[in-house]
Amino acid sequence: MNTKPLFSIFSKKKTETKKNPEKPKIIADYREKNCLIASELIENGAEVDFKELKVADYLVKDVAIERKTISDFISSMLNGRLRKQLEELQQYENKLLIIEGINEHELYSDDNESGVHGNSIRGFLLSILLKYKIPII
Repeated sequence: MNTKPLFSIFSKKKTETKKNPEKPKIIADYREKNCLIASELIENGAEVDFKELKVADYLVKDVAIERKTISDFISSMLNGRLRKQLEELQQYENKLLIIEGINEHELYSDDNESGVHGNSIRGFLLSILLKYKIPII
């Protein structure tokens, strides 16, 4: 009688390891060159190519990423620049908005430096998600 060895679902499958794994390639807008993010990406093994991007701050594979600090987010919300940037991001199927800050109190507080009521900011964030369909981190 010829018996086959049993396949164990608990055994670890041997995978081939690549000797030179491909570095992630990121295209960053040249205005991000002095930003700590670019140096951090390079330090962590990413290949960062600086170019003039008409839309977004970073392109990672097929994802367009717009990055804002909290103060830049609020000022560009007030002067209308952010709405234009969100409309331009629509040319990409995959897009993301990253808002940098220490904590959410900076963004939502009614006593923030800009004088903008927290509900206005929350409403604008909601419109980014619903109208523009852009995820926010």
